[in-house]
Amino acid sequence: MKRAFLTLIAFVIALLSGTRVYAYDCEVDGIYYYRISTTELEVANKVFSDQNRSAYTGTVTIPSTVTFNGKKFTVVSIGEYAFRDCTQLTSVTIPNSVRTIKDYAFYNCSQIAGLTIPDSVTSIGVGAFEGCSAIVSMRIPKGVPAVSDETFYGCSSLKTLILPASVASIGADAFSRCTSLLSLYLGATTPPGCEPNAFEKVDRTWVTVYVPKGGKGYAEDKVWKDFFIDEFDGKVEDVPQHNQAAK
Repeated sequence: MKRAFLTLIAFVIALLSGTRVYAYDCEVDGIYYYRISTTELEVANKVFSDQNRSAYTGTVTIPSTVTFNGKKFTVVSIGEYAFRDCTQLTSVTIPNSVRTIKDYAFYNCSQIAGLTIPDSVTSIGVGAFEGCSAIVSMRIPKGVPAVSDETFYGCSSLKTLILPASVASIGADAFSRCTSLLSLYLGATTPPGCEPNAFEKVDRTWVTVYVPKGGKGYAEDKVWKDFFIDEFDGKVEDVPQHNQAAK
């Protein structure tokens, strides 16, 4: 319901403002930015309409700093819908300067097979990777406190997900339709709070949830009890992330 409402709002804005609704303040080396302070920039979408599909293609490397009109800015955020519907985008490198990935930032980027999120990121918005149907593995940085609603909705190739101990809650539809999910590593010794529909359309009997040795409460939790629970030694941060194209 929320996705449909937001999509409707986007179309209404586009219709009221014409077919080209620009969403950026400047463009440097093929990347569009919105200025959020006198010293900081946010990666922006080019046009808030279907024309954004061709804004970014192939491989994109986001720089940590950008100079525009003789002034140096730090890139600290990836904005709402920044890469929306960029279905020819295959890879994005995110710098350590980025702290926030906002709502639907990579919505429907269906060709991105792997994405590494730096430890500098402490906030990931609603539906940030929704529809990224080629991603096979993902690690959430250790400072992120929650997996937001719909974060990985429809990531149908996602097989492995690694969540740090800092994640205390998992939102509605966070992993809905992640039909290839096999391994979920959790750094928390006690179960994160989880919305009942977080794993809608996921066959939980085929998913192994790896928890720290000595972890308690998972087998009794109303959501986690349906998964196969196993223990692992060491730190969740040491679990390798395999970014390879889905077959």
